[in-house]
Amino acid sequence: MQSFHPVETDIVLLGAGHAHVEVVRRFAMRPEPGVRLTLIGREPETPYSGMLPGLIRSEYTHAEAHIDLAPLAAMANARLILAEATAIDPDARTISIPGRPDTPFDFLSIDVGGIPAAPGESGIAVKPIGGFLDRLHRLEAELPAGARIAVVGGGPGGVELALALAVRFAGQLRLVLVSATPEPLATAPAFARRAVRQALVDANVELVSGVTVTALDSGRLSLSDGSFIEVATALWATGVEGPAFLAASGIACDRSGCIRVTRDLQSISHPHIFAAGDCATLEGDPRPKAGVWAVRAGAPLTENLRRAANGQALKPWKPQRDALAILGLGHGRAVAWRNGIAVQGRTAGWLKDRIDRRWMRMYTDMQMAPSPDGPMRPDGPMRCGGCGAKVSADVLESVLATLPRGENPDLLTFRDDAAVLKPPLGKLLVQSVDHFRAFIDDPFVFGQIAAAHALSDLYAMGAEPWTALAIASVPYGSKRKIHADLSAMLQGANQVLLEAGCALVGGHTAEASEVALGFAVTGLVDSGKILRKAGLQPGDQLILTKPLGTGIVLAGHMRGNARAHWLLAAIESMRTTNAVAARIAMAYRPRAGTDVTGFGLAGHLQEMLDASNLGAVLRLESIPALPGARTLAAHGIESTLAPDNRRPLGNAPETALLVDPQTSGGLLFGLPANRAVACLEALRDAGVNAAIIGEVEAAREDAGRIRLE
Repeated sequence: MQSFHPVETDIVLLGAGHAHVEVVRRFAMRPEPGVRLTLIGREPETPYSGMLPGLIRSEYTHAEAHIDLAPLAAMANARLILAEATAIDPDARTISIPGRPDTPFDFLSIDVGGIPAAPGESGIAVKPIGGFLDRLHRLEAELPAGARIAVVGGGPGGVELALALAVRFAGQLRLVLVSATPEPLATAPAFARRAVRQALVDANVELVSGVTVTALDSGRLSLSDGSFIEVATALWATGVEGPAFLAASGIACDRSGCIRVTRDLQSISHPHIFAAGDCATLEGDPRPKAGVWAVRAGAPLTENLRRAANGQALKPWKPQRDALAILGLGHGRAVAWRNGIAVQGRTAGWLKDRIDRRWMRMYTDMQMAPSPDGPMRPDGPMRCGGCGAKVSADVLESVLATLPRGENPDLLTFRDDAAVLKPPLGKLLVQSVDHFRAFIDDPFVFGQIAAAHALSDLYAMGAEPWTALAIASVPYGSKRKIHADLSAMLQGANQVLLEAGCALVGGHTAEASEVALGFAVTGLVDSGKILRKAGLQPGDQLILTKPLGTGIVLAGHMRGNARAHWLLAAIESMRTTNAVAARIAMAYRPRAGTDVTGFGLAGHLQEMLDASNLGAVLRLESIPALPGARTLAAHGIESTLAPDNRRPLGNAPETALLVDPQTSGGLLFGLPANRAVACLEALRDAGVNAAIIGEVEAAREDAGRIRLE
């Protein structure tokens, strides 16, 4: 018997703002026993607002100004969901994300930022920053020379943006800054205001003060005094409002739609909900909507989330009355002020750069702390294994009730002891089974990948998927948590199975120490059309239908070394089935085929060559790789099975991709040369990232079956 510490409390961090990245960092440095952290981020990389002007001026690279969420989450052993939430049910304690099951929580913290207040929907909002940067690049490419752009907002954000754009667009576009106050930075010391005015003059930025914008229509920016300005577009850097779904959720918000919180950063209406950053308003003592306050909220927010999870009294946050403000003027200069004292020049610019880089290093130069739970905790609750460790019947029934049944509802019954199948006349049954523990912390995505992986054996033999049996394990905990994890996992899997025309006809569920999922799948194929590993002939071309590197990228992610966009590319590849590739390739009558999975490309090709008693030459430069796979491999990162897979090729460094174990990898086909090129064109036309990677040749007695070029 073994006992494990179950997940007792789910804390969901909605949004990857400055406060939340600090929460994740602190949980990475000191995990909380029994607490599971989930970070929901709209984008894989979160920008640091303090570096935005420098990024616009090309003083920082994209990587220097963004925090990559994948390594950060990996350091904290936090689940990472990269998606945009559309609704919160504070009473049911769930978050709605389109295209996937609701995400449940025990405690929720919200740091989703704000949206600049603007009349109508015209122009470009500066926040969210990620979307703004994308639109800025398009704007730069589309606007003709001499076009005029308005920056609306005379606060620090608007001023700094206008000055940064003046450097970026110098000699190309004209800029006008519109300020509602008599002059920009109305609350700053007089010295700082004079420094900013001079910087605007030096940068040739026009200034229109003491008016608000009432509309932007057909290139005309209408102002509150009845005048207007001809502009190509407007960039809104005004005061922010909360995203509409916050107020719609029923959580108490102020007039601007921002969540009202007490000094402990707890919602005044829902004690199990916390908020920080631009989307929150401190009740009775509001702070400016600026990044510095979100950064400072990170530490007290972490402390109170820990205390809430442990049932302890919360600690009020006592933010200081004033904060050091540093505004970049461009060309290495800045103006800084605090408590009525202001300075400007290159020293202030150097100080701003140093502070910003030091803050970023906290999230890029991290070391993972060991989990206090460990793999086993002898003081955890004992769970029976002799009974099959099954999930309770009521939980299972409620999960199954949520699964769509597809076109053949009679198959999805789960009522009898076994599935009863009657294959069509003239069809052969093709069966396979796959099962593995979770390697992705998002159960919905893991379910998608597990199903796609299991179907690959069927596609490799030319069969059409027909039925599937699931074997699912979930960590024990409360019924609510088991239900949520099992439901998300099976809904993800069932989505992929239904798209493949495969019915989920039964299975087995159990409690375990970690999430695991597998499928026994059955396919149908005409007796004369089955594809096997044997049958290759000299001169056949080898076609691979997916890039390699899933094992390397996943190993890098586990170590906190994989960038988020590398992980996203790997996930997209893994949850995409081989249905399209198999259908197209089978139309060109391949001689032999297999799927590339745990033994890597070299291992599975070796099986084909052994079955045909032939050899092959692989052209290394033609083998496609997932983003980041070669970079990680160059740093020695590899999957656990890679050393065993190396035997056919030796230890040459260029073989890293060839021996990399693939999860839901591509198909490998051998076709005659006169059909291979046409097959490759058809695959690529259908969006399949396929490549001809080598050629079959006669076996050599004095060498291995695989030769590299």
